[in-house]
Amino acid sequence: MFNAPVIAGAVAFLLLVFLLSVLRLKQTQRRAAELVRQQHRNLDRELQKANKQLLEVRSVVIGLGQKVSEQEDIIQHLVGRIKDLEQADGDGRLYSRATKMVQLGADLNELIEECELPKAEAELMMSLQNKLAGREKIPPLEGMPEQRSKHRRTR
Repeated sequence: MFNAPVIAGAVAFLLLVFLLSVLRLKQTQRRAAELVRQQHRNLDRELQKANKQLLEVRSVVIGLGQKVSEQEDIIQHLVGRIKDLEQADGDGRLYSRATKMVQLGADLNELIEECELPKAEAELMMSLQNKLAGREKIPPLEGMPEQRSKHRRTR
């Protein structure tokens, strides 16, 4: 039925088709492999860019952390100063209260008890307020320039 040259030709044809298929498959694989390598290179570049950006962000964050730390130190210092000033202002309020009390007619013992002032300060406060109110005369200062010039003219 089939003679040897026809079978040999069919086998050769099938072998040729098989070889062409294998070559085409290898070529497709090479293209796919090249495409994968190209994608790999692109991904490597993207990864390097991302790493560089991460390092930049990291250095900015470190710088910001240092700035925040410096600002915290400044804030702590200012909080301490505010407390100091509040304390000093507390003393000012104490003296303002004592002044009001003297103006309203408080006596020395009331000032000492209510404002917790030492006796010498309470006496000074009373004397000063009385002088300002005109209840005590303020002695003239001898060293004032106006009086020196009057002294010179009368001589």
